[in-house]
Amino acid sequence: MITKQLSCVANAFKELKSEYKAGVSCDIIRKRFLSSIKKQLKECSFKYDFLLGVDTLNIDGVSKGAILKEGDTLLIDISVKHNGVWCDVCRTFFVGEPTKFQRDTFSMIVRSIKAGEKVLKAGVKACDVYNAVNGVYQESGYSLIHHAGHKIGSRALLQPQFLMEKQGKVKCGEYFTIESGLYKNCGIRLENDYLITENGADNLFEGLLPLKIEEYILR
Repeated sequence: MITKQLSCVANAFKELKSEYKAGVSCDIIRKRFLSSIKKQLKECSFKYDFLLGVDTLNIDGVSKGAILKEGDTLLIDISVKHNGVWCDVCRTFFVGEPTKFQRDTFSMIVRSIKAGEKVLKAGVKACDVYNAVNGVYQESGYSLIHHAGHKIGSRALLQPQFLMEKQGKVKCGEYFTIESGLYKNCGIRLENDYLITENGADNLFEGLLPLKIEEYILR
């Protein structure tokens, strides 16, 4: 099960919100964020994107030497391996009060994730999940420019990925993510993890850290 590392990641995100705001080095936040997870889990491995401000438009990578300033977004996509299994979640924080565009974008991304959740179940094709997520983007005149999630388990990214052309099917007992992001003016990405059951998909992360924008404002 990946519930233990997801709980530790959620705790690290909550610590970040309570302790940091504009004027702090992104490098310091990254080191303390990873240290928090390591302290909780003891034995673990990481893969991550840790992007601030204009760097969020690059979609992946690590910002170095940057300082948080009002109006920035801080995108943290974190995969943690513990007991041979990987989790993979993403949250985006806002430095100071989000702009209307940032709020509207966050809301659209949440709607797209909810649309993906509605079709995520055993037997569904990867392309069907992608189309559900991307359909919300198209309604707003955009397009999702990367996958809409993927299988996780023994590696942080396994096939099938949720892409337009992928025909691989979701199976009961497997872990998947739904991942959605827009990179226009600033990058905002969100990602949850799910366990596929006979009754559909159990959301393993949102109960720990709900997709409500007020949870992600650094004041």
